[in-house]
This record gives sequence, C-alpha cells and structure tokens, in this order.
Amino acid sequence: MLDPVLDGVDHLILAGDVWQQQKVGVGFANAESLFEELLSVAKKRGILVEILRGNHDPDSGKGVVWLADRAVLVTHGDAIYDDATPWSREIGKYREEINLIIQKYAPQSHCAEACAERAREIALTLKAISLPNLPSPFDFLVTALWPLSRSFEMLRVWRGMGSQGLRFLNHSGKGACVLICGHFHQSGIWEKEGKVMINTGAFMQGSKPWAVDVNEEKLTARELVFGDGSFHLGEVKGRWILRG
Repeated sequence: MLDPVLDGVDHLILAGDVWQQQKVGVGFANAESLFEELLSVAKKRGILVEILRGNHDPDSGKGVVWLADRAVLVTHGDAIYDDATPWSREIGKYREEINLIIQKYAPQSHCAEACAERAREIALTLKAISLPNLPSPFDFLVTALWPLSRSFEMLRVWRGMGSQGLRFLNHSGKGACVLICGHFHQSGIWEKEGKVMINTGAFMQGSKPWAVDVNEEKLTARELVFGDGSFHLGEVKGRWILRG
C-alpha cells in the first residue's frame, strides 16, 4: 500500500509508532512481520531508513533526527509534553513513577534528546491495561474513551498541541525552525514568529496521514490519499524555504 509513496525517496524517516511493539490484542498479532515487510520494501529500493521510537515502540530506534543543517527537528512527539502521553489510560495508575521521571530529566529539559529519553522511560513504565473483547463499534469506543477522564485530556491536548509544540521548539529545539512530529493523530500546521510545527497525523481510523519531503533547502508537507489499493501523494498542505 505504501510502495508508491516511496518513488523518488532516498532517505526515509519513520517518526515512531510504526508498529505495536507490546502486541496488545488480537489485531497486533502480525505487527512485527508487517514492520519488517515495510523495511524490506524500502531496502529493495535502496532507501536509507532511520527509525525513531514512539510510545508504542519505545525500543525501535533513537529519539530525534536533525535535518537541513539542524534547521529541522524530527521526533515522535511524546517528547513535547513532560508526561509524554497525558491522555494515556494507564497514566493515573503510574502517576508517582512518572513524576519521578519528570523530576529526573528536569535539568535537561532544554535538550530535545533528553526530552525524548524521558518520553521513552515513561513509555516503558506504563504497562498496558487489557480491555474486554467487544464487538465493533463498541471495541473502538471503549479503546478511545475509557476512562472518561481520557476524553477530556485528549480534547485539552488537541486544542493546545500546536502551541505546546512551538514552545518545545523554542525551548528545546536548539535553534531549529521546524518541528515535525506525529503522536497526536491530528495532522496540521502551526506557525508563529518564523517557527513551524507540522503534525503528520496517523494511518488509523479518524485520522489523516501526511508526508513531509525535505529536499535541499525546501520543505513540503502533503497529505497521503488512498485509492486503487495503495497510498499516493495528495494535496500540498504547505511549502517552506529553509535558511540557515
């Protein structure tokens, strides 16, 4: 399905949550083999692949990548918030441990790499809670909305993630002017005072996936559209000229 998107690509960065490392539930039984298949497709094309870790695959790779002479910072997105995934259903159970992790990394919060390490440690601390096996659409509703506090946290984060991302870029981005991330499942662009945050959305129900192309000094964000059994590059959502 993704093969057409790789046309003309020589360097592919996968920004985390590429597969469900912990394999919770029946739907993730083949997660690892699908992940390996994706890497195999890229390898056959001679594409250099860099894998960033996310909160669902915290052992998959490194935390951040810098592009375009460090003008562009790419990370999964869980580094942006101190508690990484505020809407997690498990976060209340592990609040004490998470607070200790936040305190541990507080002196290094000006460094994106350290924030990514903090997020990884939190992801490894949160142990998934098993949910009852329910028929559709009840399984989706329980997954998305339980506990009830999770819905409010989602709304709070979705409303503020652009501003929070730009604050993170200013505080921890070491002078980068663009932040590219995922994690929040809501594709979009936020800009302020010459800084840009791009969220690439997600390949899941209720979300739209985007791809970002960095070519020399140009950066282009496009949506990915599904048709004829595969994904293709769609509408351009934004273009920027990167300057050192």
